[in-house]
Amino acid sequence: MPRPARRLFTMLVIVVLSCIAPLGFALADDADALRRELQQLREQLATLTQSYEQRLKVLGNRLEQLERGRAPAPASAAGTAATPAVSTPTAATEAGLAPDVPTLADLARPRQPFALAQPGRVLLFDIGVGGDFVADVTSATRERRHDGTFAGRENRLFPREVELGLFGRVDPYASAVVRISAGEEPAGVEPSSRELDVRLDEANVTLLSLPLGTTARFGLMRPRFGTLNTVHQDDLPQVDRPNVLTRFFGEEGLDGERGVEAFWVLPLSTYHELALGVFDGDNEVAFGRGSLRDPLVLGRWRTFWELDEHGLQLDVSAATGFTSDDHRNTVVGVGAKYKWIATGSGFPVFTLAGEALAGFRRADAAAGETGDRRFERWGGYLYGQYDLDRRWAVGLRGDWTELPVARGREWALSPYVQFKPSEFLRFRVQYKHTEGRGAVERTADELFLQGSFILGAHPTERF
Repeated sequence: MPRPARRLFTMLVIVVLSCIAPLGFALADDADALRRELQQLREQLATLTQSYEQRLKVLGNRLEQLERGRAPAPASAAGTAATPAVSTPTAATEAGLAPDVPTLADLARPRQPFALAQPGRVLLFDIGVGGDFVADVTSATRERRHDGTFAGRENRLFPREVELGLFGRVDPYASAVVRISAGEEPAGVEPSSRELDVRLDEANVTLLSLPLGTTARFGLMRPRFGTLNTVHQDDLPQVDRPNVLTRFFGEEGLDGERGVEAFWVLPLSTYHELALGVFDGDNEVAFGRGSLRDPLVLGRWRTFWELDEHGLQLDVSAATGFTSDDHRNTVVGVGAKYKWIATGSGFPVFTLAGEALAGFRRADAAAGETGDRRFERWGGYLYGQYDLDRRWAVGLRGDWTELPVARGREWALSPYVQFKPSEFLRFRVQYKHTEGRGAVERTADELFLQGSFILGAHPTERF
């Protein structure tokens, strides 16, 4: 190769190497940076893993103590006794967990509310509309005497209840519910006198962060009494309410009461709820005094157990107040509800529920008698329902009750079939045979057809 050409080749090689060398050094620097970053991530992952292992260990120890009835931990292998978790700070406290046993100051201090939404977002309440339509098909005699289950609406398809519900958070400390409903009233002397009655069913505020873990509400409400009283018409397990409830409290139960009610969930390993309420006493069938000078006082205890596929709820209730003729009336109720749910798909489901009521009431003496008359009446119902799947269910209910202030009793038997295309639409067909004696002497056969729907939100109390 000629010397000039050799010089030119050498210069080209030098230029190429000078361009490639910085690139190689840059790649080496990037590789070192990636190695350092990877090492940092490994160290952070190890730290997080260790932290989670400590938290899991603490939670496991707490769970073991709860299962042993909060007994102190056993002595260590060296023979020294373990310090109880409530006497000194523990790993659970260091991890940000609440102590096992709160102090009296902790119980008396109002609970901190939780955040409702992110800052800058508008909070809106929920709106729901529900419609419940019922047809009562029966004999011409029942229609003429107006003594069917839905008195004055026999052999008619009528809107039993069309409801507008507004509910949501007032602020982090309280929630509110407002329900307005319209339904067809029973016919008067003339069949054309039927009207739609629009009324305010509920309007109450619930305070969520009171001391001692108490929740309270005030306003217009359905009091917590028994098993079915808080259930609205469209959420009943059958088309109609059991006879004992309608005889003791009226067709719609103990509703529309104005007052204050509080309930407390006991700090125990199983669920126990205590409720106490003071109301005006506006129920015309059972009380009707309507004055806080002689208020209606209600109390209820409810508990619940769950074991694998089985659940059991028990409740004991009591209500005492004065009637419109200034006589005391006391009603005591005991209820139970059992449910079995198959594992896996969740169906079939079997429900067995019942309730017994006893009434102790005084009334004015009859003509020619002196002193007040005392009535001790009782009644109850029992039903079973078998849900084959999400859509189809069959059931049977039996009723037996005495009349609260008259001589007489009645019993009824009601088989029914339910079809639910979805959670927002339901249809029922129910047959009811009723026989009454005494003041309700009658034999009635009725066929109920029901269709109900839900638009929007519609929270329910279910088990």
